[in-house]
Amino acid sequence: MSTEAIPEEQFVREFTKELHSRNAAAFIGAGFSMSAGYVNWNELLKGVVTDLGLDPQKEHDLVSVAQYSVNKAGGNKNALTRTILHNIGVAKKPTIGHQILASLPIHTFWTTNYDKLIETSLEDAKKVPDVKHTLEQLSTTWPNRDAVVYKMHGDISDPTNAVICKDDYERYPFKMGQFASLLKGDLIEKTFLFLGFSFTDPNIDFILSRVRAVMEDNQREHYCIQKKITKWPKETKKDFEYRQLKQDYFIRDLKRKNIQTVEVDSYYDIPRLLEKVATRFKRSSIFVSGAAVEFGAWKPNEADSFLYNLGASLSEKNIRIVTGSGVGIGGAIINGALEHLDTAGIAISEEHLMMRPFPHTASGNPASKGRWTKYRQAMIEHTGIALFVFGNKVDKSGKIVESGGMREEFDLCVASGVVPIPVGATGYMAKTLWREVEGHFDDFFPKATATIRKSFSALGNASTSAAKLEEEIHEIIHHLQKD
Repeated sequence: MSTEAIPEEQFVREFTKELHSRNAAAFIGAGFSMSAGYVNWNELLKGVVTDLGLDPQKEHDLVSVAQYSVNKAGGNKNALTRTILHNIGVAKKPTIGHQILASLPIHTFWTTNYDKLIETSLEDAKKVPDVKHTLEQLSTTWPNRDAVVYKMHGDISDPTNAVICKDDYERYPFKMGQFASLLKGDLIEKTFLFLGFSFTDPNIDFILSRVRAVMEDNQREHYCIQKKITKWPKETKKDFEYRQLKQDYFIRDLKRKNIQTVEVDSYYDIPRLLEKVATRFKRSSIFVSGAAVEFGAWKPNEADSFLYNLGASLSEKNIRIVTGSGVGIGGAIINGALEHLDTAGIAISEEHLMMRPFPHTASGNPASKGRWTKYRQAMIEHTGIALFVFGNKVDKSGKIVESGGMREEFDLCVASGVVPIPVGATGYMAKTLWREVEGHFDDFFPKATATIRKSFSALGNASTSAAKLEEEIHEIIHHLQKD
């Protein structure tokens, strides 16, 4: 790793904080679309370079090369337009990286790409993108938008106006200056993650330099992910070390603009790192699963007090509670969280508490099983950890049985990568699930320490006090949020 790069853990920790604060933005370059099947600038203009009689291996100033092509055609950009349409006109599926970004609370996207992968991934995530690639679009706001996508170099739907040659770049401050001003403002107010970028774009370099000049020592910190320099086949050690040194200087220069670099071994590691960010973010939200018509060895007031205190302490630690308001359980959990929010003077919102009472038909009967499954999945997808307490119901014959709904929620959590924490000491389905997790402990908690193993064991012991259960639950949650 470059001595100038920051550790992955630092990036994950700090960028996750920005996501929680709703201050995060993303800037996506051509490299991020390559795994979807699109080409980078070198490949895009390879034919243009060859047609000019130049060597694609030797030409690196591709903006100038594009201008040479226009000059040769007497100022006509039609050939470049056809090149863009041929290489980018066919729609591709968003990559895993695009999907992860779309799932995160990022409301501002910037890109120099012409493709539609960002907006498509947002739509797939059931979000409404407000796409802007012309000046006229800047003055309108798409109804109920969830994210703004600024395509500062144009869109494949309008290739004739794409920014690609030197003329376009030189005219940009005059023709599209509002985009530059908006980006400058976002760079001052938001924390950006740069992906698929080489930072050789003259527009971006100019804007970053202006932000640095204006803000001086008060620049906002940004991040970028880059692939480590690796030795090429048959490359000499001297040439390899030269390239390493040059990248160190480049990363240091990015620091001058307050852009911190995190390095990965390969481009395939970028989605892995983004997934790590998404997991860390989601683990600040906990799904609470439970229902009870009786409490077994627990007195009703003891169970109510335990759940109330648990809801309050979770909220106190800035953990968002997501619950379907299960019978006998949801009310106490919710009231505990509400008490803390009220005492702390925090306005109640879904940033702190997401309540989702299960749907019923007009007659008051439960909705279809399929609809309940989708409802459960919709709650669980917001979370990274799930708590399971009690879990019983009355069947049609009037007998108390373990909750099948809790069983389904557990299975949905496991399938979604949500880590389950069954509190077996509360009995019923929670006890059954605790035994299941305990039997495959290393699969569910692969990085658990001896302390975490002990904490989990305590959750299955009926003699563990309510206060101790709460303490051990928080110990396990803290471990998972650091993982």
